[in-house]
Amino acid sequence: MATEQLTARPPPKEATGRVGVRVFGYALPPSLWLIVLFGAPLGLLLWMSFQEYSITGIGGFTLDNYHAILTDASYLKFAWNTVLICTISMAVMLVIAMPIAYLLAFRVKARYELLLLLLFVLAGELNPLIRVYAWRMVLGREGVINYTLQTLGVINNPIDVLLFSKLAVIIVLSTTYIPYTTIPIYASLKAVEPDLLEAADDLGARFLTRFRKILLPLAAPGIFVAIIIVYIPMFSEFATPALVGGTSGSMIGNAIQEQVLELGNVGIGSAMSFLLLLLSAAVAFGGYRAARIKRLGTGA
Repeated sequence: MATEQLTARPPPKEATGRVGVRVFGYALPPSLWLIVLFGAPLGLLLWMSFQEYSITGIGGFTLDNYHAILTDASYLKFAWNTVLICTISMAVMLVIAMPIAYLLAFRVKARYELLLLLLFVLAGELNPLIRVYAWRMVLGREGVINYTLQTLGVINNPIDVLLFSKLAVIIVLSTTYIPYTTIPIYASLKAVEPDLLEAADDLGARFLTRFRKILLPLAAPGIFVAIIIVYIPMFSEFATPALVGGTSGSMIGNAIQEQVLELGNVGIGSAMSFLLLLLSAAVAFGGYRAARIKRLGTGA
């Protein structure tokens, strides 16, 4: 045969260079804005965390802010409360969000699917203060839950632990962020082919097996996104703990607010904010690694 073999030739260096310059030109403006609007404030926050503040002004470079945070038992208690409350709230939301996302992705008719998603978005956009005060009416000593239980004769005295406690903060945070946890998981499950589940069902796999072997690994990217947009922002919550948490449910956001706005100790507040940022980065990296392991386990 007198056919000629066509071989793919690499693009000339001039063309590659022009593409690189074009990409750089497109990326430069948003990169500069990112540096100005994010990098500069972050650098200022880091600088302020190493400054000594007093009633007379800034006293110079010091490590006392970080030393005080890492050695003071009260600050460590705030940090422990924050991690505990956020972790339990995130676990509760994942337990609730996974079945809801599954139903939306595979069991709800297509004509109702968009409507339910819109209702989820609207529920998440409700003013957070209105939501918190509504929960105070539900969880208070004279609230809906205590009134109902007393009317039915289940309890004789109101249950005080329902409000101004860690439990109250967990309940309010879990219901506040549940739409933002469900939607990313739903998006991941929506990409799963229904034939895959039907094949597993034909092979005799029960629901828990399908969930553990198919749905959970394929939903890992959505879970990772939920952790990024839900778990990390919860670390900085201060309004919800202040309104329903009391002294036992205070979080690190309340400590930062107290140091900066009430005591005027910007150095301690900045150091706590920067440590909170590092903790958030560690959580994001851990969630990314966990999601990647799950994906690798499925061969995706």
